[in-house]
Amino acid sequence: MNRFRPELHVTAETGVLEAPAGAVRQGTSLHVFHQFRPTPSSGARWAHQVAADLPYGWDVCDDVLAPTDGEIDCLAGSSVPVGDGTVELFFVTTAPVGDADRDAQLGSALAHDRRGSRSFTVQRARIRDLDDISDEISDDPSVVRREVERLGPVSVDDSRHRVTALVTPSVIRRDDIWLMVALDLTDDRSASIVVLTSPDRQNWTVEGALEIDGDAGLPDGRPFAPRIVTMEDDTDGRRRDVLFITYPDGEDRGEEDRGEVAGYIVGRLDGSRFTVETGFQVFDHGHDFTRPRVVQGPRPLILGLVGTFPGTGKGTWANCLSLPRFLTLTGGHIYQDIVGVPSAVRSYTDRAAVFTAQLDATRGAVTVSLLDEADRVMATVRHSGDRVEFSRTMDDGSEDVRTAVLTDGDSDTLTVLIDGPVCEVFADGGLVSFTSAVSGSSAFSGFRVDTTAGARVLSAMESLGRRLQRRLAKLDSAEEQERLIAEAALADRDLAAGTGPIVP
Repeated sequence: MNRFRPELHVTAETGVLEAPAGAVRQGTSLHVFHQFRPTPSSGARWAHQVAADLPYGWDVCDDVLAPTDGEIDCLAGSSVPVGDGTVELFFVTTAPVGDADRDAQLGSALAHDRRGSRSFTVQRARIRDLDDISDEISDDPSVVRREVERLGPVSVDDSRHRVTALVTPSVIRRDDIWLMVALDLTDDRSASIVVLTSPDRQNWTVEGALEIDGDAGLPDGRPFAPRIVTMEDDTDGRRRDVLFITYPDGEDRGEEDRGEVAGYIVGRLDGSRFTVETGFQVFDHGHDFTRPRVVQGPRPLILGLVGTFPGTGKGTWANCLSLPRFLTLTGGHIYQDIVGVPSAVRSYTDRAAVFTAQLDATRGAVTVSLLDEADRVMATVRHSGDRVEFSRTMDDGSEDVRTAVLTDGDSDTLTVLIDGPVCEVFADGGLVSFTSAVSGSSAFSGFRVDTTAGARVLSAMESLGRRLQRRLAKLDSAEEQERLIAEAALADRDLAAGTGPIVP
């Protein structure tokens, strides 16, 4: 299964990765925590991975949280630096209510939009030094680092607005206070977004349910995973609040196949009132990006959950996180950038590949096809100037297409990354993205680029993993490698005997 396993994306070593739980930048390192289950019937834990310099060479560390003392799951929340190298984790624990069966209340046993017969508690934990939990990794995968200090449940004053069950807390520093945006599970299937504030991260006051002032254009349906970040808009230098929310995507795929769409609104949050400047925009147009987590900072970054698995449907792991994307706010629109990916592909991978191009698609279209080892098309990306289409080939041979309309004055740039079963596409300077899982019984082999009706590729670059480079050079077979070794040995012998070619 290694040929289907992502090499640049955060993936659980074994088990089911369920969500990004939080991330923290410290110096040149990025620490990522994610919610996962060692087995589908295990309680959810928080795992920890770290990458130095370029955020793609991941080292797996010991876990930081696990259920204890009657808890069922430790669910995702957020992580925030609080000064002097200390990081605090905000997470949610669940426990069965009354005589409810514990196993039946596992998050993996319930539909993802059901509360079930379980209670929810927002808790804090403290890590005084991330370096202390990043080395000397245990051989026992069940170990939880003892340096992670549990601080217990937070205190919630809901006298202004009653809440029932708070989940998915998003916590950031806001001027001289702390701000939390969370979901309140009001009944078994319904939820509302609420805003809380705190002077000390322990004692929280519910300001109220989120009120939208202006035309937000939010999709219908129950919200999931609200995340808040404050950013400076490059256009005028003013600071705005960006609120990311995930919704059902509205397509009728049946009860067992409900997609989700992650998007954002831009404006200003005062108390619990959000004044909208830019209405809801889809953040990622692909099939499989959802429930992102945002890292606050001078240049925020974001990671989302990507639902995927080995290409054959078999293996010991499932799902991964998207590549970390650095965010820029310009004119009320988010632009995404994956920094240093070509170098990471060449340095860290065997089978990943990235294609980057500047296009002229004022007429016609440029199509980039992803081919497998049997030269079958796994997916295509078609840029036609005013729109981008991503089409993946399904197991039954049908095409599953997603489309994004581009803005006027676009830059006609295109980046296509393939890493195991994950394809991430960025168009027009990162204004548009697609993240989708591709399937098949054969691994990725190469790109094919076609143009129609006058469209042109003005410049392009491919970066390939080491194994793909050897395949391109026809050095991936044992016979070719032996031939190269034999020729090198003969050349060394001739040079030693003084019979090598004379170089003027």
